[in-house]
Amino acid sequence: MNRIEIKDFSIKIDKDKVLKTLGCFEGSSVYETVSSYFDELEETVMNLLSPRAVAVTEDMKAYCILTVGEKISGISKSFFDNGEGMKGILVDAMADEYLFMMDDVLAENIKLLCAKKSWGVKKRLDAPKDFPLSQQSVIVAKTGVDGIKMTSGFMFEPVKTFGYILEFTTDEKVFNAQHDCSKCSNFDCPRRSNIKNGRFEVLSSYEYKPNFKDGDSAVCIDIGTTTVAFELVTDKGTLKTYRTINPQRRFGLDVLSRIESANRGRLDELSAVMRYTIISGYKKVTEEFGDTKKVVIAGNTTMVHLLMGYSCGTLGEYPFKSKHLGTLKTTLDKVTKSKVSPIETVIYGGISAFVGGDIVSGLYMSDFDKSDKVNMFIDLGTNGEMALGNKDKMIVTSTAAGPAFEGGRISCGIGSVDGAVCGVDLKMGTLKTIADKPPVGLCGTGIIELVSELLDEKIIDKTGLLNDDYFINGYKVAEDVVFTQNDIRQVQMAKSAVRAGIDVLAKSWGTELSQIDTVYLAGGFGYGLSIEKACNIGILPREFLGKTKVIGNSSLGGCVKYAERQDGDERIGRIKEISSEISLGNSEDFEKLYIEYMNF
Repeated sequence: MNRIEIKDFSIKIDKDKVLKTLGCFEGSSVYETVSSYFDELEETVMNLLSPRAVAVTEDMKAYCILTVGEKISGISKSFFDNGEGMKGILVDAMADEYLFMMDDVLAENIKLLCAKKSWGVKKRLDAPKDFPLSQQSVIVAKTGVDGIKMTSGFMFEPVKTFGYILEFTTDEKVFNAQHDCSKCSNFDCPRRSNIKNGRFEVLSSYEYKPNFKDGDSAVCIDIGTTTVAFELVTDKGTLKTYRTINPQRRFGLDVLSRIESANRGRLDELSAVMRYTIISGYKKVTEEFGDTKKVVIAGNTTMVHLLMGYSCGTLGEYPFKSKHLGTLKTTLDKVTKSKVSPIETVIYGGISAFVGGDIVSGLYMSDFDKSDKVNMFIDLGTNGEMALGNKDKMIVTSTAAGPAFEGGRISCGIGSVDGAVCGVDLKMGTLKTIADKPPVGLCGTGIIELVSELLDEKIIDKTGLLNDDYFINGYKVAEDVVFTQNDIRQVQMAKSAVRAGIDVLAKSWGTELSQIDTVYLAGGFGYGLSIEKACNIGILPREFLGKTKVIGNSSLGGCVKYAERQDGDERIGRIKEISSEISLGNSEDFEKLYIEYMNF
């Protein structure tokens, strides 16, 4: 048995990587502020770190553990508690970066050991991908590092600790000890963030025109999984908007990964960063106006849980229930746990664990509860939430489309940043990019347009298979932007989930697709989507051509409508009362249709 132990690390935290991990780039509105915070905090953070890396070899395996100690978590928490959330987030990211750099140092020491033993490293095993979280206790036991233990939820304590197992081989030429981000299946890791240099477009437009009474005012907030939008609305109209990235992205790109993070001991952090986002956004839109009379917030059920610090335990396990679906009436100081005015604050309640207040808000904005005709509501995002109904009855459901429609899990996928390809015409040989910048990747609408064009040009067949010319190396869209066979499969899985969900919903209601009067398409992805191309590849049925109405950020629009009108509570109550949810996971029809709609 060999033991490698390192306590002295002559390394310096890479400022550039830390800021990029936070989605903070030169030229962005917060870059100078965050950069100055880094400089201010660097010495303090370095003094609080108690780094230690240990690797113990046994039976051709190495059990490895790394930690920066517990003091660093204390300062991060103190910043959050004092309302300095950005500093708390920054300290957290600095500690994470230091851990990654420590891992590089440990890998070099393991390489020296391998040279002496004539070994190589065949594979690196990480939890939960390669072994259950509960088995992390074996790493703790084997390494025997003082002060490191396991929580009841099988998490390392202190928080800034991670461990893994290496498998050795007699092949000296192999060395797979270091974590390879390019091959990692953890697409939710902040170091693989899809946010690249440039402004990130956040949708705040919606199809509703408010008419506030004299003296009325409100800040309306839509908490999306990817983005957060703020709007100051008064009797003079919309005075100011503020749009930002949801900082919880660094804990996971989708709802399920954030539920998992919360249930693995990071609920306090997830809650703290969202409270900070809410209070900083509120201050930005009201800095010249002053306090408003009301704040109205909508978000999916998970986002509300994470904001309020509610346990997510039942959200991530079958049968996926929530104890907090009612409309919450409180004050802003209580929501943000900060020293602000006790402004009346309303947070939309949801219908179920996966059909939340953001959908209720959209249904209210779209007057679903007032229509005699049968209409459909679709919000396309990481979760494809849908509703079908009229003033007498509504059926709702949610399908796990995944992040492909927002550029996630696509090799060249990015968010809506400058240079993102958002339009494709292969016949004309043209690309459309956001802000007309050189192409840097494909955003959601660009992905759909490209797949539709590839299908029309017979570069892919009905099964989604790239032809021989592109099968191995992928289709080159632009320099450094290549669309691969696996990317096509990601799109197929996402579009099949949505399309099958639409059919199941219609069948459950007892209507033909052609009989649906109006289809309301909500969300940022839908706002720039070519309905024709979406129908061409089968995200939407062709029966929806000519009857689909793009309504933008209806979650935000519903918040504005609630702030303006007096009938909000009654009508929201009615929407929830007449709504019933169907679970696609228990539907045999969904399984059959999902497989059927995988083809284009």
